[in-house]
Amino acid sequence: MDLRCRKTSCSFNKDLTCMAKSIEISSKLECKQYAHKDEKKSKDFSKQIFTDEPFRVADYRPLRDMSLRCDAKCLFNKDGHCLANGITLNDLFAREPKCITFLKP
Repeated sequence: MDLRCRKTSCSFNKDLTCMAKSIEISSKLECKQYAHKDEKKSKDFSKQIFTDEPFRVADYRPLRDMSLRCDAKCLFNKDGHCLANGITLNDLFAREPKCITFLKP
């Protein structure tokens, strides 16, 4: 499973990949593991768009390394577990990170 998170202000975020040992998505699609970093400012990724250097994204993270639970009424939810090939949590400007891989059943 590919886990991408655009919430760079979270302490579990490493190069847009979630490194938490477990993730739980609430029925409101919010990530319950979000832990705000003590940084004054979030990383500005817009500067990287206009450079010759490739954008850095952490390597694929196998699901066997973590526990993933979901309480959302989603097409990918099977008995509280996500069956999607990947999950993306939204951008850094949202107050709480939300799963944007969500599909209505």
